[in-house]
Amino acid sequence: MKLKYLYEMYDNGVKQGERTSLEWEELLSIPRQAIRDYAREGRSYKHRYTFKAVREENLEDKTQQEETEITVQDLREFRRSLKIGSKFEYEDSCKVIVVRKYRNIVELVSLKDPKRSVTMTYMELLKQQKNKVKRYIDSRG
Repeated sequence: MKLKYLYEMYDNGVKQGERTSLEWEELLSIPRQAIRDYAREGRSYKHRYTFKAVREENLEDKTQQEETEITVQDLREFRRSLKIGSKFEYEDSCKVIVVRKYRNIVELVSLKDPKRSVTMTYMELLKQQKNKVKRYIDSRG
């Protein structure tokens, strides 16, 4: 996956296109973080505009994610153990660091380009880590 997310924008349910949050910010004068929040939470802006995050995934990646079992206890333990400054390797082999923890999401920033950031749920980040470990084990065995 890429760190650059596209967001679909709907005007009263009619799709208007796909753009990055920065492009929507410039076109609609909506803060980028608000666009991410609206997409994540399923809310509408001014009871008119709705956003949906679009990610490019391979079919192989989807099946691997579905096969990974995560219990509620695993998720709680992961949330407790995750610290600001924790480093991860993002799925496109980009190294990222945790800069903020929120109630339901984590903000990650690229180490190579600090201007590039992405927000993920704790579940998405944990699934990604489990899949990485599984791929490593499969490649060794």
